[in-house]
Amino acid sequence: MSNWFRWRRQGEHEDAPLDSIRYVVLDTELTSLDKRSNRLLSVGAVAMDGSKILLGEQFYREVNPGVAPPAPGVVIHGLRPNDVERCEPPAQILEELKTFLHGGVLVGHFFDIDRSILRKEFTGNALSLTPDAIDTAKVEQWILRRSPYSAEEQARRLEHLDLESLAVAYGLPFQEAHHALEDAFLTARLWQRQIHALRERGVHTLGEALRAGGI
Repeated sequence: MSNWFRWRRQGEHEDAPLDSIRYVVLDTELTSLDKRSNRLLSVGAVAMDGSKILLGEQFYREVNPGVAPPAPGVVIHGLRPNDVERCEPPAQILEELKTFLHGGVLVGHFFDIDRSILRKEFTGNALSLTPDAIDTAKVEQWILRRSPYSAEEQARRLEHLDLESLAVAYGLPFQEAHHALEDAFLTARLWQRQIHALRERGVHTLGEALRAGGI
């Protein structure tokens, strides 16, 4: 199977304006945060055309990881063992997900977590994730360090970069945490606001955004 995550070569389109890019905002739910043993439980994604969220282009699948979700995690994400045992295994989600992701620049919140689990789940397919993605948590750090806050206020805000805290800070509607699709939509709305904030600070192209908040 081809390395389908390499749809965009490193450096390609880096001069493109932020509003001309197709983004795919992605979120996952996992059995745990232990990178040694965690497995994928669900993946949600929504497409954007520049700063416009494409409500008709969304992706959500629950996954059967082959192990029962630990009880502490069920309280957080709500996916019970009998819910996921009826779902498809990760390999069967692959073809649908790759079609949805194709042609987009990946965006996520604390995205290294999502990227790590996708690499882990799909390693048997000889897949390789694109080297570039935008992490909205890193973007927010960059913005805050260039904002006119006092040192004390800046430090306080930098300690609260979780998605819920940023939703409150930006006045974004916040409904359900720890649902992959809902969190992907919330991250997309956050990225909308951040695109505007980046432009106010002189960041206008994909390459500049990647230098500010890329991973």
